[in-house]
Amino acid sequence: MSAVVDLLLQAASGATVQLPPELARRLLACSTDAAVGACLGLSLPQRIRVRNSALMQAAQELATDGATTWQTAQRLARAVRRFELALLPALQAGHALSLTPHESALWRAYQVSGTRPLRSPRKLYSLLLLY
Repeated sequence: MSAVVDLLLQAASGATVQLPPELARRLLACSTDAAVGACLGLSLPQRIRVRNSALMQAAQELATDGATTWQTAQRLARAVRRFELALLPALQAGHALSLTPHESALWRAYQVSGTRPLRSPRKLYSLLLLY
């Protein structure tokens, strides 16, 4: 992952970062998610990999008791539903919330633009089998 993406992920997690002035100007000029992705040089497959990596981190946080892959997928699906209903609206509104490690990983997954969130246990199970 590039240094620019690392900076943006740090900023998205609430850390104070200083963007290079040229990058800041280019990002401010973007009007769509696709334009932001193009500005950062991220292709759709790269954005999907970033999302999947964040989902895998959330799954690892939820499967600390030796759960099977299917059980982990079900737990992750429930965590995604809870996150979407309880935390996502507040985070998108700019509220600073104290997040657990798996919620932080889900927030990173939802910050990736241009990718659809995975919600169903079946799709999450398929993702877990790939990694």
